[in-house]
Amino acid sequence: MPRHISIVFPGQGSQALKMLDSFDGRKLKKYDSVIAKSIGFDLIDIIRNGPEKILNNTSITQPAILFTSYIHYKNIIEKHNIRPNLFAGHSLGEYSALTCSDSISLEDALKLVYNRGLLMEKAKKGSMYAIINFDFLKIKEICNDVELETNQIVSPANINSNTQIVIAGNIKATELAVKRLKKEGAKRCIKLKVSVASHCKLMKRAASFFIKDLNKIELKMPQYEVLHNVNAKVSDDIETLKYNLTQQLVEPVKWNEIMKKISSYSGIVIECGPGKILTTIAKSNGINNVISSSSVNFDDELKNFL
Repeated sequence: MPRHISIVFPGQGSQALKMLDSFDGRKLKKYDSVIAKSIGFDLIDIIRNGPEKILNNTSITQPAILFTSYIHYKNIIEKHNIRPNLFAGHSLGEYSALTCSDSISLEDALKLVYNRGLLMEKAKKGSMYAIINFDFLKIKEICNDVELETNQIVSPANINSNTQIVIAGNIKATELAVKRLKKEGAKRCIKLKVSVASHCKLMKRAASFFIKDLNKIELKMPQYEVLHNVNAKVSDDIETLKYNLTQQLVEPVKWNEIMKKISSYSGIVIECGPGKILTTIAKSNGINNVISSSSVNFDDELKNFL
């Protein structure tokens, strides 16, 4: 009996210059017209040559990671002829998942995440911290207390595993929450190198505009099941799918719940795209049958698992 295959797609933070260099440039060139039509600039050249500062702009990072993940996916399917059972993507990666499951065309997806990035860049500046090995309920309690006291925003943004929670919000409120967490015994509070605090209510205005962008494109029901960040569930219809994508901007990524659901199938997990961040997170959620398409030994590793 074939093994259950889950494919997960990374979000921001996985980007790197030259992350497409392992792929045939002639095959990439056929996407030039699609990229030009959707976003109007040479995305592949930025990925290849930078500068890195430009690649790291949210509005560039998002289409860059989506496109790179899409190329990884096409390469896996072409080489190994596998049929996935389940898709999920971390934050931005949810759009990669929907693109690879034929819910959104590549052209619309690039345009959509580029505009999503622009809207996020226009949001009020914020801060994000990864809190390592500390009780989630205590983190939530301290964030709630700080919000009430300061009338500002700070809340859990990425619930990656029981040992890694990311909080996000206004700079002042986030700094105060971290100060109190350290006082309560949190030893590792790592400031993320971002100026955009995603998955919190600082994105409320961005979300109100983003729904208009979603309504301009053709969305289809995915060919494969896609678990959403906001609830680790599959959408039953297009309107629910749109709602989940919009809410994703203001609600936490419940990646631990997605990992729990994927783990229940006792299959294999493929991280599809640049980097190995989700592979590490999967292992912290007790999933060991996980491999990254960025690994130099990926083809052999996949054959061994299959």
